[in-house]
Amino acid sequence: MMLLVFTTCHNKKTISGGKTNSDSTKFYPLQTFFNQQIVDVDLGAFPVFQIKEVNGKRDSFSISKEIFKSYASEFLQKDISTPAMQVKFTESVFHDLSTKSYTLNYRPKSVDEPIQNIDILLDENTNLVKRVFIRTEIQHQDTSIVEQCNWKANKSFQINRFSKTKGGYVSNELNYISWNDSKK
Repeated sequence: MMLLVFTTCHNKKTISGGKTNSDSTKFYPLQTFFNQQIVDVDLGAFPVFQIKEVNGKRDSFSISKEIFKSYASEFLQKDISTPAMQVKFTESVFHDLSTKSYTLNYRPKSVDEPIQNIDILLDENTNLVKRVFIRTEIQHQDTSIVEQCNWKANKSFQINRFSKTKGGYVSNELNYISWNDSKK
């Protein structure tokens, strides 16, 4: 366990691409990553597919790049890289030997923050993003919404929303968007 802590602290300094706030904590420039992925899809010559499942009913279809951008904007809205947001989050780094990646984890200092967790998996050799996981929890009037967003670099993303009202109504929606992935 102590070796992991030492490795984590040492390797945290070697991960590139981060921004630094006033207390020298590095934040990975996630918005730059998402914007580049969106541009790559926009300029790419491959079709974009969506699988949508709402309360157990599933449908799949081809979508336009404009619809793709609309769904992808969900990820851009979860930006914690601004100085005002950085002070609300803490970063930790973990070197996962089983996945051959570094995991950058961002957690809010307050439980009232809608963004509850961000995990960014970076390839241990290239420091390029492999996956991003973002979890948000929002209370909107009498409805509690938990959203789990997952981006697989250069392949796909999905947005899962689970909603529950105080009156007992439950809704589960999955949107899986693929442009270069074999999972369909």
